[in-house]
Amino acid sequence: MQKANGRLVVYLLALYLVGGTVLAMLTRDLLLHPSRELFVGLGFFLALSVIASSSPVTLPRGSLISMGFAVEFACLLIYGPAVAAWVSAISAVILLHNKPKYRVAFNVAQLATAMGLAGWAYSWAGGAYVFQHGAYQRVLFHHYVGELSLAAIVLIFGNMILVTTAVALSSRRALVGTWLAECRWMIPQFFSLAPFGVLMAIVYQLPNLRILALLLFLLPLFWARYAFKGYMDMREVYRQTVQALTTALEAYDPYTQDHSDQVTNLAEAIAQQMRFPETRMDSLLFAARLHDIGKFAMEPVLNKKEALTEQDWEMIRQHPVEGERIVAAIEIQPGAARIVRATHERLDGKGYPDGLRGEQIDLAASIVAVADAFHAMISNRAYRDARPLSVALAELDQNAGSQFDPRAVEALKRLVADGRLPAETR
Repeated sequence: MQKANGRLVVYLLALYLVGGTVLAMLTRDLLLHPSRELFVGLGFFLALSVIASSSPVTLPRGSLISMGFAVEFACLLIYGPAVAAWVSAISAVILLHNKPKYRVAFNVAQLATAMGLAGWAYSWAGGAYVFQHGAYQRVLFHHYVGELSLAAIVLIFGNMILVTTAVALSSRRALVGTWLAECRWMIPQFFSLAPFGVLMAIVYQLPNLRILALLLFLLPLFWARYAFKGYMDMREVYRQTVQALTTALEAYDPYTQDHSDQVTNLAEAIAQQMRFPETRMDSLLFAARLHDIGKFAMEPVLNKKEALTEQDWEMIRQHPVEGERIVAAIEIQPGAARIVRATHERLDGKGYPDGLRGEQIDLAASIVAVADAFHAMISNRAYRDARPLSVALAELDQNAGSQFDPRAVEALKRLVADGRLPAETR
C-alpha cells in the first residue's frame, strides 16, 4: 500500500507542478493584454460556473459531473483559455472550500491543465475567440466544427485522464480499466453538454441580449441535470432494492447475517488483486451481492428440521438457476445473471447446475465462488465455529484446480499475506 501511496504522491506533485506552470503561462498571456472586458467576463462566468456546478450528479463509481462544464466551455470559446482556466480554478476553490487542501489543489491543477491544453489545441487548429485583441468580434462557429470538436475532445479526455489516473493510483486499480469504467458514464454526458457551451458562445455575441440569453440557458442546463439525476436516482433505488432483498434473505438465518456484503467486499478485493477488467467490475459486484438470492425459492427446504433427502438436495442445487431468473428480471447489470448461475460450478466439471468445467466457467463466477467459500469457512455457523484464516486458506489451496480457480485462490492468499483483506473480514 505504501508503494501505491508513493506513486499517488508523485503523481499529485507532478500535476501540481504542471497545473501551476500552465496557469502561470496563461496568466502571463492574460496580463500582456489586460482589459476591463476580460475581467468583467471572468467575474460573470465565474458566477455562472459556481451556480451551474453547485449541484453535481454522483456517478456509480463516485465521480461527479456538473453542468458547469458547459459554462466553462463557453467561456473558453468567448474569452480564451486564460479566463476559462481561472474561472474553473476559482470555482473549484469556492465549491470545495471545506474539503482537504490537497483535493482543492488537485482540482485546480487538473482543471487548469485540461483547459490550457484545450485552448492551445483550439488555437493551433485555427479556432477563433469572440473576444480577441481587446475587442468583441463576430465568430461564425459553424465554420469551426473541426476546431470545436478538437477543443471539446481535448478538454473532456484531459479531465477524465487526469482524474481517473488519481482514482486508479489511490484504489490500486488498473489505469486503463478504471478509465474505461468511468468513460461509459462520463463521455456521453460531457459530449451532450459541449453543444450547450457552443450555443452559449453564439448567443453571447448578441450585444443587447448577451447576459439575459446566457441566464436563460441555465434553465435547460438544470433541466438536463434534473433528468440525468433522475436516472441515477433510479439506479440508486434499484441498488437499495437489491440490498433489501439480500437483507431479507439473510434474515432467515442469523449465521449468514451480512454474508452478501462480506462476499461482495471480498470478491472486489480479489478481483482488484487479479486486475480483473474494470468494465466488468459492476456486474461482478452485483452478482456477488445476489449470489444466494435463489435461496428464496428454497425456503421450505432450508428451514427443515429433519435430515435433507436427495430430492431436497436436488432442489437446493437448483438455487443458482432461480437466482439467475431473479437477477435477469432486474436487468441492471448485463451479464450478472449468468455469473450468478455459475457460482457453484467447479473446474473439474462436478459442480452445478450445468456441470461446466475449466474455461467454460466465467472468471467472475470463479471469483465469487472463492469469496463465498472463504467467508463461509471463517464465519460461525449453527453446526460449527469459525475456522482460522490459515485453515480456510489451506482448504482453498487443497481444492484449487479441482473446485476453485487457482488464480482467485492465489489472489486471496496474497491479500491475506499483505494484510489487505477488507476490514470487516479480518
